[in-house]
Amino acid sequence: MKSDEWHKIKEIFNATIDLSEAERAKILDSCDENLRCEVEKLIEANDEAEDFIVEPALVDIGLVEEDEADFYVGKQIDSYKILQEIGHGGMGTVYLASRADESFDKKVAIKLIKRGMDTSSVLKRFVMERQILAQLEHPNIALLLDGGTTEDGLPYFVMEYVEGLPVTRFCALHQFSIEERLKIFQSICSAVAYAHQNLVVHRDLKPSNILVTEDGTPKLLDFGIAKLLNPDWSLNTAEATATMFRAMTPEYASPEQLRGLPITTTSDVYSLGVVLYELLTGTRPFKFESLQPEEVAKIVFTTEPIRPSSVAFSSLSLVLSPSLVESNRTTLPNTQKTKNKEQRTKDKGQRTKSLKGDLDNIILKALRKEPERRYQSVQEFAEDIRRHLVGLPVNATADTASYRFNKFVKRHRVGVFASLFVTLILLSAAIITAWQAVIARREQAKAEMRFNQVRELANIVLFDYHDKIKELPGTVELREKLVTDALKYLDNLAQDSDGDISLQRDLVKAFDKVGEVQFGLTNGNLGNSSGALESYRKALNIAEKVTQDKNATDEDFLSLANTYTSIGGIMGETGDIKNDILMKQRAVSILEKMIAAKPENTELQGNLAKVYWYLGTPLTIIGDDENAKENFQKAGKIYEQLAQKEPQNLKHQRNIALTYKYLSRLLTRQHKFTESMEFARQALEIDKSRAVYLPNETQVQYDVSADYSEIGDCLAEMENLAEAAENFDKVLSIRETLAEKDPKNAYFRDTLTETYYRLSIVWTKLGKPLKAIEFADKAITGLEISIKTDSTDVFNQLRMAQYKTSLGNAYLTLALAKNQSVEKKGEQLKNAHTFLQESSELWKKLQSKNAVPKFNESEIQQTAEKLAECEQAISRLEF
Repeated sequence: MKSDEWHKIKEIFNATIDLSEAERAKILDSCDENLRCEVEKLIEANDEAEDFIVEPALVDIGLVEEDEADFYVGKQIDSYKILQEIGHGGMGTVYLASRADESFDKKVAIKLIKRGMDTSSVLKRFVMERQILAQLEHPNIALLLDGGTTEDGLPYFVMEYVEGLPVTRFCALHQFSIEERLKIFQSICSAVAYAHQNLVVHRDLKPSNILVTEDGTPKLLDFGIAKLLNPDWSLNTAEATATMFRAMTPEYASPEQLRGLPITTTSDVYSLGVVLYELLTGTRPFKFESLQPEEVAKIVFTTEPIRPSSVAFSSLSLVLSPSLVESNRTTLPNTQKTKNKEQRTKDKGQRTKSLKGDLDNIILKALRKEPERRYQSVQEFAEDIRRHLVGLPVNATADTASYRFNKFVKRHRVGVFASLFVTLILLSAAIITAWQAVIARREQAKAEMRFNQVRELANIVLFDYHDKIKELPGTVELREKLVTDALKYLDNLAQDSDGDISLQRDLVKAFDKVGEVQFGLTNGNLGNSSGALESYRKALNIAEKVTQDKNATDEDFLSLANTYTSIGGIMGETGDIKNDILMKQRAVSILEKMIAAKPENTELQGNLAKVYWYLGTPLTIIGDDENAKENFQKAGKIYEQLAQKEPQNLKHQRNIALTYKYLSRLLTRQHKFTESMEFARQALEIDKSRAVYLPNETQVQYDVSADYSEIGDCLAEMENLAEAAENFDKVLSIRETLAEKDPKNAYFRDTLTETYYRLSIVWTKLGKPLKAIEFADKAITGLEISIKTDSTDVFNQLRMAQYKTSLGNAYLTLALAKNQSVEKKGEQLKNAHTFLQESSELWKKLQSKNAVPKFNESEIQQTAEKLAECEQAISRLEF
């Protein structure tokens, strides 16, 4: 066929392919018979191309020769010399190439459109693939290095050359265990999730597109049929193109792909499910006699996959010929030993057992036929795998009490049994120690050994076991038991600690830990401020003695600074603001001297930033806003520097967000709303990013709720009440969930009541007093529990005054509304007067103790004004 004839055929084909049959016929009727015949052949081949990636329509009808793939071998494209073909598909061919200018020795992969395939639709999709790769930079995705256009006008791009094996072959060759295969799969999920975050759906996930390099790094390849979700992308015929190509691998395609329905990220979840099924069992979830689309679709739509544990290979490997094993032997890590046949047979039962239960459920959930019943994101899929690996309950398995209990025991077998017997062990150990003390001198060494064993046990229980369960919801009661038992023994040890600096150091840490659990500056305390103050004072007494010793270390002074900070915080909670500031200033003084001697010590810098931040709070209470702001800014600057040095440390990110929140709160009180909102929104973005990596940690969830709360406060002060209510509703949703999961957690209960209070104020201002009364009632009920637990907390009394003012104001607003009967109005005014009177008395009591912060003083006058307004309304009603 002559070149000019082909160009005419191609031009007519491109002009008519997307038209209706009637519109297409009008154009074809105007063509001569030979030209029309060739175009109709091309259109027919395109319509019938069910597997266009493997055998393009233009090859089928003889317009493009298959051997043209060798056209570029041995030639040069820009700075790259083509060495050989390494792969091809319907649209393009991939070549192995090297730098032709020999400036450096590096092999790359070059992808070119096949000659003759340069239709407008193919060109657009090829350019889209290049655009997709350009925006994806991830350690588990093959990297785009370069791109351009050949001399004959065909686009190409240069990619990282990945020398590796398909993931299934790699794991089989190395005889990887199930756990090792799951860890590799987690890296694959990370790459796919990253692509989804950049609005890219791969649509062709399969083992041959996931190569694993010699060092065990998986690389995701071939975004040739990927779909961009970004509506700004100029390829507005994306779905039409997808229909035209029908580009998929049927064995790994989701039901919606086979049906030709719209594709979403859950389609990639399905394909990953097939890959994981094959990776763990050595076979695919469905058996096909052929790969004809009709047969594949029928089987996928009408049958359910067999549970993976029922079909797992005994060796979890592919059948490899001796020559293939030998050729790949150099790729085996030095530490990896190939198992013999007897050992693989022995492992069969163990591996089948490993797949039963959670892994079966995880894989089958990913393979649900209905997209809405699958994991809704790759992150959810990967999170369930992570939870399985660490022994946590997974979302794919029914959440029953027995299931969660069994999981908890498996994870904390030692901790659970130790916590059950810790009291008995400590008591027995104390008796043994006392008995050994009176034995003859020849038994003294044995007595000391027993003493140290018991001391070590106390530390293990208090630190290791406690720290492992503190982030778990519903463990406050167990932690309280651990603390109570440990405290009894610590008091006995403290009596005999003089002269033993090592024991004294342990006691400082232990009493600090006890105070933290009782009423620490954390989100999981027991609400016992008086008990915490006593524990911190014990720690302080010992810490001051230790730092006076000639053998005192930097760690000893750091412990002293931390104890000053903690005891100051508790003093502030009980209304002793002066000593709160004094204690924290002492901590600042110690840490600033230590950093002057060791300016590069990041641990000291982090501790100093924490104390600056803690010091800002009592300064705002006494009305010293400028010094408070200065301390918050100092803390933020240090945290930002630490985050630059250690960008992977999420703790630094959290601390930055905390500092921004407190700056936002301070600026709201100063009516600097624009700056306040900017800091609050920055904090929210940081915490949302942390939540992606730590989706199940209660601390992260609470932090996000605190961000929404600061935004709501600022909006409420700006009188943007509807939007403020929306943000407080988000806060309420998170905090009610946290409190429900951990009902004995005083911190969650108190912050929830604070949210009720804020909503009551907003709804009163919005003219919805009934809703305001409902929330104010909830706030008071919750706070009464906290006051009953700890009556010494002055801030609880302060909050009660605020909550009763809010409830009285809501009743007053309701009473003054129109269309009220005299009886109803009288009843509501009576309720309003009761709560406003009680609130006024509380304010006076707190004022007499100098316990009212500067920024709360205006509320006293507001309460008095509302009480007077209520009394006037009552007098008019009686008159």
